[in-house]
Amino acid sequence: MKKLEVGQDASVKTKRRFDKRDWDFIAETGIAEFNRRKSKRKDLEQHWDEIDRQVEMRPDTEFKKIKDRNGKSVEDTNKAWMSEVELPLQAQALEVLTADASRLMFGDGNFFRANAEVTDEYLEKVDFESLILGDETEVPSQITQDNADKLVQGFVMHQFRQGDLLGTFDRINAEVFKYGTGVGRGRMLTKSVRTHTSKGVRKEDQKIPFLVPASIKNHYLDDRPPTMHSDQVLSEMHISTDWIRLENLAIAANRGSNDPEKEDGGWMPKAVGSLEADKDGFVQLIELEGDIVVPRKTSKSIVLPGAIATIAVGGTKAETVTRAVVRFRWRKTQKSSYVLFPYHYEGANETYSTSPLMKGRPIQIMATQAVNRLLDSAALKNAPPVGYDRSDQVFAQNGGPVIQPYALWETIEEVRVHSEVGGDPAALSAALQLSISLYGELTGVLPSRLGAQTVSHTTAFAKDAEIQRGAARTVDYVRHAGKGPLERWLEMSYQMGRDSLKAKDEISFHIDAYGGFVEITKDALPEKAIFEWFGSSGPAEEQARVQRRLQSMQTALQMDQLNQAFGKPPTIDVPAAQREVLRDGGWTDVDVITRTEGAAVSDTAASGVPGAAEPDTGLASTALQTLAFDNA
Repeated sequence: MKKLEVGQDASVKTKRRFDKRDWDFIAETGIAEFNRRKSKRKDLEQHWDEIDRQVEMRPDTEFKKIKDRNGKSVEDTNKAWMSEVELPLQAQALEVLTADASRLMFGDGNFFRANAEVTDEYLEKVDFESLILGDETEVPSQITQDNADKLVQGFVMHQFRQGDLLGTFDRINAEVFKYGTGVGRGRMLTKSVRTHTSKGVRKEDQKIPFLVPASIKNHYLDDRPPTMHSDQVLSEMHISTDWIRLENLAIAANRGSNDPEKEDGGWMPKAVGSLEADKDGFVQLIELEGDIVVPRKTSKSIVLPGAIATIAVGGTKAETVTRAVVRFRWRKTQKSSYVLFPYHYEGANETYSTSPLMKGRPIQIMATQAVNRLLDSAALKNAPPVGYDRSDQVFAQNGGPVIQPYALWETIEEVRVHSEVGGDPAALSAALQLSISLYGELTGVLPSRLGAQTVSHTTAFAKDAEIQRGAARTVDYVRHAGKGPLERWLEMSYQMGRDSLKAKDEISFHIDAYGGFVEITKDALPEKAIFEWFGSSGPAEEQARVQRRLQSMQTALQMDQLNQAFGKPPTIDVPAAQREVLRDGGWTDVDVITRTEGAAVSDTAASGVPGAAEPDTGLASTALQTLAFDNA
């Protein structure tokens, strides 16, 4: 691997080279920090495991076990008859919350809008060709802001179509509602895609940015509290962990590049060779991403900004646990590859947020206990314990009285039925109903949200109001996620996808707004763009945008009439405006339904020509008034 070199400034070429002590320090501090974070959230991980059990509907049978003489946990045969049922409250809530979040995040149409940076330098680079393949009549004389915005939006949507966008966010949202924090990692992955163009379908390999869903259970977030007294602010350093077979790690290190500047590089095969596998042949990988500080005794400490270091922890060798930095590379993006989706923070210094299922966990336990004890009570009422004389010969032969309907006990001794030990089923049933109601109120997963008929009213308005009341917190989460991490991923996805293109590479993708394919090079994509997320309100937002354009056009036409009254030529190109309105309405091939400029001129003589009909200003005024009325 290349030596890491950190220059002091542009004029002084003094360089500091990394040696074995520096790598050992990164490995030791990385492992120590990982162990500290893992130990700190030990109780939280126990809650997560409990939620997993509840979602899987796997009954908790620990109450049926006792300790034997050796202290070992064994089954208690006296409790084998007791019920062990797990209610589906948590599983049902997770399904409803995830489905609602997906619907609110993306809706049925475009869920975001791009705003590209159109600079003079960008306009000089763009070759003014027909944007839509196969539509040579639409050669623009100049590219507009709207053209650039739609190019960016179409490019990002093209990347999303190469993967399972809805499935990705369903997995992330499931983690959010279960554990409180969803994690996505931005990666560049090579994918074989089939590109549809006007010339046919072609297959090619492309590097496309993907948001890879990851479990918070394998990631340890930076929990350093913010401070206002630090001279230098370091970016967050998150840690992830995984397990891999040592031989597979050695193959990856030998085949990969050792260049830390490459996204798939930075491998250190010699370091991998010093490792020893555990008894199962595995080693643990600990990955640090962020600003890493390496102290020096004789000089200033070195800060490695945007670094990704992978530490491998293996088995013991000569009574020493083997560990080494097996990979080091620089992050290709300015921002962290972590895209975090928190649900609700309970304090300023909280690292991990809470979730509906975390709040519902104790109520799920209470409801499960109630239903199991209710079943036990019913079992005791149905087959209660009995008392009898053990010296009775008939009972001695049968092992006791037979408990069944119409059973005949051939004995003269008294047989006592203990029906009072069954408990109170009515009280247990009330406790169960209270638990279910409390769970619905706490998580917002009310019966009406599950499709049940409302009890207190039957009107459609009241039904909708009750559903909205239950989904209010889900709507708040989706709004914060859309305006925060989702918009950040849109920006990251565009920058990563654009940077992966070479200068002469041609890419073809579909633009929904134009109803056709474009084939462009990297220069046609603006260097910067920001994004606005709308989610399920995207169609309504688009409709509002069209209405604003029509209203502004109506005002401009009225002003243009006043301008012509003073003898000045018109400034609004009405036929061009008509074509834009038709495109906004979904007409992709406008040329089929519009006349050419020559035909339009020949049909109506120009104003001022002897014998020609003067334009009907009254008709124009009526049309303008109608347009204003329709868009009011």
